[in-house]
Amino acid sequence: MSKLSNLSLFCTLFSLIIFVASCDRNPDNIDIDDISALPETVEHPASNPFSVEKQELGRVLFYDPILSGAKDVSCATCHHPDFAYGDGRDLSSGVGGLGIGPSRSNGEIVKRNSPTLINTAFNGMEEDGDYDPESAPMFWDNRSDGLEEQAIEPILSSEEMRGDGIAEEAIVDTVLERLASIPAYRALFADAFGSETITETRLAQALATFQRGIISNNSRFDQYMRGNLDALNNQELQGMNAFIRVGCSECHSGAMFSDFEFHTLSVPDHPFVDDSGATENFDFRTPTLRNVALTAPYMHNGAFDDLEDVLEFYDDISGNNGDSQNGQVADNEIDEEARELNLNGRQINDIIVFLEALTDEGFDKAIPSSVPSGLEVGGNIN
Repeated sequence: MSKLSNLSLFCTLFSLIIFVASCDRNPDNIDIDDISALPETVEHPASNPFSVEKQELGRVLFYDPILSGAKDVSCATCHHPDFAYGDGRDLSSGVGGLGIGPSRSNGEIVKRNSPTLINTAFNGMEEDGDYDPESAPMFWDNRSDGLEEQAIEPILSSEEMRGDGIAEEAIVDTVLERLASIPAYRALFADAFGSETITETRLAQALATFQRGIISNNSRFDQYMRGNLDALNNQELQGMNAFIRVGCSECHSGAMFSDFEFHTLSVPDHPFVDDSGATENFDFRTPTLRNVALTAPYMHNGAFDDLEDVLEFYDDISGNNGDSQNGQVADNEIDEEARELNLNGRQINDIIVFLEALTDEGFDKAIPSSVPSGLEVGGNIN
């Protein structure tokens, strides 16, 4: 055999080896265009450009209970880094409560599960990676556009932060007056905005800037999608392929694993709360699956304690007509995408393993040692 023939055979064998290795890294050769890695940088609104001073002002405001009516609750009460910026509860516990997370007691019950703040900077991201930070949808019902608008909502809520001692129309002005009376806050606002003037807009911008910096974009899935084919093992890849093949990615799509749309799923009602959803059709926004292994319990009311329960629920509601798990939702009212899912036991196990590979605990966990008000950091959480 000639040297040329030997070379040709070697090249053919080498190409075959590469092809087989590539197949092993994506066992079923599934088209994975529906999901993608997160960007490595964050976009900020033109109306609220980033600065370190603004971010650090937002951090102390986030942990300062001075923003609440009775000065006992902070943003961190329901969004704490120890619980991946959720609170680990089925329904959050707001004003009047003591403690943090599942052990918190005696607080006013908020009617929905506290969603994580991690990666809310990317909310609204489309499959092609486009997103607008000024119009990013927030909350389970998309009622706020952008983190700046979202930041004020909990302060207005009687269950979350305001309480019943101050009227809704008066609470923001009361908070602004409190902040303006503290020299340290006047100085921090001057550093962040160029003057000591403290306004609702500046308060919202500082909180939003801090929250926009809570990102987690280097999971092993992200590493795989950026070219490190060893970042996911074979079971995780089988789970990723099953996730796409059975139809999970129809709604949990893009880099955020969410289409940010409303879907009726017939999640069982919470025994303490009757919640008919965003448009009174028992519909709620698709949540992100980023760091989902860290953010139990799941669904808008914390109905399920673990991911296996969630996947088994989807198995129950799938099929030609579905099998509603909520007496107020008819079988044929379940979202079509959910009814078209086709799961089996092995796929459920593999999908859970894949979802765990969406975890990246490298998000900002820094808690200030004190806050300018002199109140307890985080509120009554210890």
